Amino acid sequence: MKRLIAVLVTWFAATSAAFSDSARITWEWYNAAEVHQGRKAAGPADQRLAAHYFRLAADKGNIAAAYKLGEIYENGQGLAQDPVQAFRWYMKAAARNDKHGQLKVGWCYQKGIAVTADAAIAAIWYRTAAENDNIWGYHMLAFMLADGEGMKQDVALARRYLELSLPKTKDHWAKWKLAHLIEAEDPKRAKTLLKEAAAAGNLQAAEDLKRKRD
Repeated sequence: MKRLIAVLVTWFAATSAAFSDSARITWEWYNAAEVHQGRKAAGPADQRLAAHYFRLAADKGNIAAAYKLGEIYENGQGLAQDPVQAFRWYMKAAARNDKHGQLKVGWCYQKGIAVTADAAIAAIWYRTAAENDNIWGYHMLAFMLADGEGMKQDVALARRYLELSLPKTKDHWAKWKLAHLIEAEDPKRAKTLLKEAAAAGNLQAAEDLKRKRD
């Protein structure tokens, strides 16, 4: 029995070491990819090398790299633009509980990118991302709740999610939407939000302010 235990301990230690080495090399590839991607004068060759290293890491199970590879396919930087491949890699990341991948899968379902558009499924993925501490998940849910897209309309919850996410996202469309949701109750703050949105380049907010002056 002691010999069997010793053998098992040795096997486990060797297996753990091999797993650790494998995980470490994926992060080395990931970091190499980020170096090429982040160079100030990064050109096509750098983008291709970044894609190469992200793929090496992703193929070995690095979930962050899987998400990055999805971005590369979505944007066509380093590899030919391919929304189907982008969705595939986002889904790989999302299935392993990556909050960024979950948000992107929701976006793909909402917009019909590489899959049939389905707002209800999009909402499920946005909620999953939000519950996984992705603040943009709450942001996207707020718009869907406000408009009744993919779920029952709930203006109160939409406001709550916008109030929660806006301090971090600083998104001008969120300011515009929240302004309209609170206008009847707090016109002064609504106007301030519209002004902030317009100053950030939101043309719809600028048009809304112009109509109010007229």
